[in-house]
Amino acid sequence: MAVGQDRRLSSAASSPGFQRFASAHKDLLQCVAYNLYASRCVTSSSDHRVKVWDRNEKTGTWTLADTWAAHDAQVTQVRWNGPLNGEHFGTIGEDGVFKLWQEDIGQARNSGRRWRKIFERNTPTVVPFMDFAFKNVRSESYLALTTRDGYLTVCEPEDHDDLSSWKRMWGDWLCKTPSRMDETSFRVDWHKEPVPAWPAVLAGLDRRSLSLAVTVGTTVKVFRTDGDRKFFTAATLEGAKGLVRYVAWAHGSMRGFDTIATASKDGYIRIYELHTPGAASLPTTSNGLPDGEAQQSQLRFPATRPARSGIGASLAGGASVPGVVKQEAKLVAELEVRNAVPWRISWSAEGEMLTLTCDNGSVRLYKKSSEGKWSEAAEVGLG
Repeated sequence: MAVGQDRRLSSAASSPGFQRFASAHKDLLQCVAYNLYASRCVTSSSDHRVKVWDRNEKTGTWTLADTWAAHDAQVTQVRWNGPLNGEHFGTIGEDGVFKLWQEDIGQARNSGRRWRKIFERNTPTVVPFMDFAFKNVRSESYLALTTRDGYLTVCEPEDHDDLSSWKRMWGDWLCKTPSRMDETSFRVDWHKEPVPAWPAVLAGLDRRSLSLAVTVGTTVKVFRTDGDRKFFTAATLEGAKGLVRYVAWAHGSMRGFDTIATASKDGYIRIYELHTPGAASLPTTSNGLPDGEAQQSQLRFPATRPARSGIGASLAGGASVPGVVKQEAKLVAELEVRNAVPWRISWSAEGEMLTLTCDNGSVRLYKKSSEGKWSEAAEVGLG
């Protein structure tokens, strides 16, 4: 969703199916995020405030559910957590604080108290957070945070049934601390599914491995966890000639590989596939896919840890590091964005369509043809 100086939620007002309504924010609208069912959205602004909106299923109209001052500075990012632990969303602001909010249905709508803060975390450096993202594995939640000077922190709850207390799993600098004059974009996105791609699992990657992608300058680093839940660098996505401003990880890893897209300051969208070396020699059926439901069940709920094959051991770099599987990044599409600069990207649920928002407020849709070629399919401008 594009946001702008006029403080309106806006999309081609003259087009059927779109509507425009005033957000009532008193300053620049910074971010808009929808929950899983698109029945609710939350907006954040430079006016320090957050607003939650509910959608009427019959009329399609949006009504304000609550508004409050969430930070002591502009609120730069907001994201929803998964639905299995109730309605939660997180925010970060220029005050250098991450906050997690939970709905309190005992409070009246538009009381300013309908959503209460249940957790907060200060930046581990003096510099504010740049981005954060949640990962959900059934009822489990995980959180990744990046700062503008390139420090990554990964957290998990002390108890996955109670999101009011979190502990640090891992933290590290992504690169040498950049100059304060340099433009940075340390964006993060998690692998969306509970199980990694099956060739990686068969090669030795832990089936509960957590995976995330982080933009670092002109590259993207892909991190995964090994059998001891320690993070390692699984792959690096290269090819951009300018700062990578955004990264998005697609659903669909059960195809046997992962798909990741980037938006770069050099004016291009790039789409990568992550493949496991030696996958062709792994046991499969004649059509190149694992054995249907039985294979999927084995990957999700194996009775015992699979024995390390010779391929898996070599991919892992030796049996002394269980669960470490390096992968190869393949650039499969490089799409030039004409007459605009790419800004943010997101995938459709099936991973067959990519949505891009640009610096001029336009939204562009890219689709994959049956021949596997990516191309622009539609463009929506602001009216």
